[in-house]
Amino acid sequence: MAKVSAVILSKNEADRISRCIRSLIDVVDEVILVDSGSTDGTIDIARALGAKVITTEWRGYGQTKNFGHSQTKNDWILSLDSDEWLTENLAAEIKVLQLEAKRVYAFNRSNIYMGKEIRYSGWSPDWVPRLFNKNEVTWNDNLVHEKLIIPQDHKIQKLSGKLVHDSYRSVDDHKAKTDIYARLKANSWIEKGVSPSFMKRYFGSGFKAFHSYVIKAGFLDGKEGRIIAKMNAYLVTMQVEYYDQLKSKEQ
Repeated sequence: MAKVSAVILSKNEADRISRCIRSLIDVVDEVILVDSGSTDGTIDIARALGAKVITTEWRGYGQTKNFGHSQTKNDWILSLDSDEWLTENLAAEIKVLQLEAKRVYAFNRSNIYMGKEIRYSGWSPDWVPRLFNKNEVTWNDNLVHEKLIIPQDHKIQKLSGKLVHDSYRSVDDHKAKTDIYARLKANSWIEKGVSPSFMKRYFGSGFKAFHSYVIKAGFLDGKEGRIIAKMNAYLVTMQVEYYDQLKSKEQ
């Protein structure tokens, strides 16, 4: 197998960065932690586990990840978030994988919320492309919800092992991150010169909750499904509110 570099973004992830890095140690040739201002011991923990830590200002998700790619010694990148880790089955599968040119490898992410695996609510299945050649594939420049730019002549190969994602520490953490994502989305609208549509402004939050809870069967996830649906609605509400705040400052 070709040598692989893992790239992880972090800021104040001391309570879970160890789990992420430990799942990678026997799989990749190097672990690069791109840190943007941690003050809680994240950097010390990562270095103690053998990761190379690079500190940088926050450039948005896509640009910061691409910066991390530029710091690796290998062409093949395994991209993880600090709240994710490889299961033993996925790690074993990657270790024997014969990486092929013009292929991107995707993992099925198991999303954990409040200690429970979410099987509906639009959170499962959750295929995410995470193993690729940096000379062929890069992240777009989105401030949030970044995506890989995959050439049309590349094939996406799905692996059978699971990637685990422990999404939020608490409901308060979920709300705080939703606020961040909403602000970033509003900023992106301003930068692109677009505005939320009439439908999004007046019906978006209700539809988002209905889609998650009913269409995607979030009710089968119990109380967690209800919370997720409410947070989805809150996201849209705050996107529009932050957009209006930014527009008013321009006037």
